[in-house]
Amino acid sequence: MAKLADVLAAVDALGFDPARVKHVARRLSEAGKIPAGGPSRAPDLSEDDVLRLIVAVATSPKLRQAETSVETYSGLTPVGAHIGSDAPASVPRNAADAIAVEVEMARCGDAEARHSFLNFVRSWPEIVIEPPGGKIVRFRQAGANAAHWAHDGHRTATTIPVAAVADIFDALFGRLRPADGGSV
Repeated sequence: MAKLADVLAAVDALGFDPARVKHVARRLSEAGKIPAGGPSRAPDLSEDDVLRLIVAVATSPKLRQAETSVETYSGLTPVGAHIGSDAPASVPRNAADAIAVEVEMARCGDAEARHSFLNFVRSWPEIVIEPPGGKIVRFRQAGANAAHWAHDGHRTATTIPVAAVADIFDALFGRLRPADGGSV
């Protein structure tokens, strides 16, 4: 677990406006998406909470959308497919799980994961995991065609290197070794 102040300081490495990140964190805690702490006690955030904060900051063009964007973007499915309960375990169920796995692999030293990028599209709900080998994985809302733009106009996205997120996690939660198999 990491204290909120430490998380805010670590997330500064991603280049977001620190005041905005703090406001987004407050909105998420008020909405119950991340822990709120208590009287005279700073909240302890888990690795999943830190990912929720990063997703909210990267995908919310307006502050008031922070808590809803976490739900929307975390629930995106691979290529907009409807994932049944009988799907193989190797198929990621949603974007939040896939990002957590990618970051964990990068923390364990996987070179391909460390050189991958996360693209958070704000023009419409989409997350793209872009590894260096070119096998791009798009996460869209269930039933959406991932091969087409969802709207007319420009595609606006925030791109974050997976290695940067992995380094933040290492600084906050300690380094993982390949044998650790730690949880993200």
